[in-house]
Amino acid sequence: MALGVDRPVIRLKGRELVQPDEDRRVELGVYEVLLPCRKYEIPYKVAVLGQVSPTLEFLLRLLKSVPGIAEDDIGAFFGYSRSELAFVLGEAEGPGYIERRGARIWLSTAGDALFRDGEQTPTIYAVEDRQRTIGFDFLSVAPQAPRSLDPVEFNLPEFPLDEKTGAGSIVERIPDRFQRFFLELMERRDREEFQRRDLYSIDRERIAPGERFMVPVRITAHGLASNPTAAEIDLGGWRPENEVVDRPQVESASAVFIKNLDTSGNQLNAAQAYERLVALAPKFLESFTTRAGLSVNRYWQETVARAGEPRIDRKTIPLAGAIYLQDNIERLLSVVEYGLRAAEQMPQSIVWLAPQVQHWGASILQRETLTLLRHKIQATNQAEPTELTTMCLFPGKPPRFLEKAFDEVYVSDSSWFPPAWEMLIVPRVAVVALVHAPVGASTGFPVPLGLASFDPDVVGRAEDALADVIDQYRPSRLS
Repeated sequence: MALGVDRPVIRLKGRELVQPDEDRRVELGVYEVLLPCRKYEIPYKVAVLGQVSPTLEFLLRLLKSVPGIAEDDIGAFFGYSRSELAFVLGEAEGPGYIERRGARIWLSTAGDALFRDGEQTPTIYAVEDRQRTIGFDFLSVAPQAPRSLDPVEFNLPEFPLDEKTGAGSIVERIPDRFQRFFLELMERRDREEFQRRDLYSIDRERIAPGERFMVPVRITAHGLASNPTAAEIDLGGWRPENEVVDRPQVESASAVFIKNLDTSGNQLNAAQAYERLVALAPKFLESFTTRAGLSVNRYWQETVARAGEPRIDRKTIPLAGAIYLQDNIERLLSVVEYGLRAAEQMPQSIVWLAPQVQHWGASILQRETLTLLRHKIQATNQAEPTELTTMCLFPGKPPRFLEKAFDEVYVSDSSWFPPAWEMLIVPRVAVVALVHAPVGASTGFPVPLGLASFDPDVVGRAEDALADVIDQYRPSRLS
C-alpha cells in the first residue's frame, strides 16, 4: 500500500436519536410543586427625598464651592438685602446645615453630607417609620406574595425542607433578604409619587413571623430530541428568568424534583406497553414495527420531527409529551372534534387511565384539559345537553390532587395494564395512548410517547381493552 495516499475514514454510526443539525428542545411534561412560605411583619424606616427651596440650594452650592465665605460676600453674590440674607441663612441654620465662625460661613458636617459623591446638587431626606407584612419562601428566602389555592393546588406535592430550615433560622435572614429585595418590595404609592425611597434601617428585634402559606411553582420538563431522558427544567411558567436567578435554591430543588422522576424501562414494563400500542393501531405503526416490536427510537425521531395535525384523511397522529402540554391539548381537541362529527351517540363520560409513574398529573393543567374537553363535547351537543362525568382509573392509592381533579376516581389493588401505559378515552369518539418510558436509554426520565386517534377501529380496540378489566375497579373511598 502506497504511503501518503488519502483514504476515506471509516466511522461507526453513532447512537444519536437525531442528527446534531436536526436537534431541538422538546417539552415533555409540566408539574406544579408547592413552595412553603411564611408571612413576616417587618418594621423599618425609609429615607424620603425632600424638597429644597431654590434659595437654600443656591446657598449650599455656593458654600460647597467657596468654604468660609463672608456673609457680606454672600449677600453681594446673590444681590440680597440684609433682611433677605438673614432669612436665607436662618433657613440653613435651622436644620444645622451651616456653621458660623465670626463673620464667615461654612457647611457643617450635616450640610456637607447632603452632597453625594460626584453630585453638585444637595439632597435632603426625611426619615419615616413603616411597617409591612411580606411573604418569603423557605428555600431561597425571597419575596413571595400569598394567594388562595383551589382544591387541586392545595393537594399538590411539596418541596421538602432541609432539617436545618426552621422558623428561627429564617427570621435571622429576613433583614438581609428584605434589604436585598427592597426596591422590588417598594410600596406602590412610593413609586407613584416619583420620590426616591432608601431603606434607612430595619428593627430586627421586632420582626414577627406570621401564618404559613403555600405557592405552586410550575416546572416545565424538557429534553433535547437527541437525549430526552436527560430532562431539564424551565421555571418560566412561574417567574421571569431575572427573578428565577435570584432564587437559585428553588431552581435547584426543582431540578432535583425532576431528576427524582428518573426510572428504568424494565420497572415500567415498557416492552409490554409498546406491544399494546402496536396492537392498538397496527396499521398506523406498521412502518415502525419489526419482529422485535416497535422501533421506539425511529418512532420518536418521526414524532418529534413531523408531529402533524389530524385531518379527515389522517385519523391517527403521533404524540410526544404529556397530554396537557399546550400543543398536545390543541391536537387532542382537534381529534375529538373530528371524532364527534362521526359519532352516532354523544359520550357520557371521559375515562383517563393513569400510568404508574411518580407524580403523574401533578398540575392544574390536567383539570383544565378535562374542562376544555367537557366544553368541546357539550358545545357540539347543544340540542341535547348532557352532564359529562370525568373518571380516573388508578392502580393503588391515588394522590389527593387527582381526587380533586376528577368527578370520580376508581381504584384497583392490581395493575391490569403495564405501569408505563396511559390511556385517555372519549367513548366512541377518540383515544390517546401513551407509553411512559426512557427513550434512547435504559434509564432516565419517563418520556410520554404514543398516539391520538379518532379512527373508529383504534377507539374500539381501546374500549375493548378497558372493558375487559373495568369491573376490577371500585370507587375510591375519597371520591
